[in-house]
Amino acid sequence: MANTDFQTRDSSHNSGLALRQQEAGCAGLAAVAPPASCISSPALRILRLPDVIARVGLKRASIYLHIGKGTFPKPISLGPRAVGWLEHEIDAWLAARVLMRRGQGRQEGV
Repeated sequence: MANTDFQTRDSSHNSGLALRQQEAGCAGLAAVAPPASCISSPALRILRLPDVIARVGLKRASIYLHIGKGTFPKPISLGPRAVGWLEHEIDAWLAARVLMRRGQGRQEGV
């Protein structure tokens, strides 16, 4: 019985804390990741390596070679042994590749 009382008090305390943090806005959350409501971009989605490979058509080694050259978005750390890429950065990289190809095609044809 005492455990359920503690859990009830603990959960009500946590919900009160979350409400106070939400009321304080993003400024009070500098030590932790900001909630989604504080991020100005539409929807951040993190892609893991298999998703990036499928999306860009490059294998792992090629992706990391491009990262080393500074020609591919750097991954973000998700934990001690996990990284991911921001979807919008991968999309922008792909769009830049398409524009580069189109630009070269026009120059060759002129």
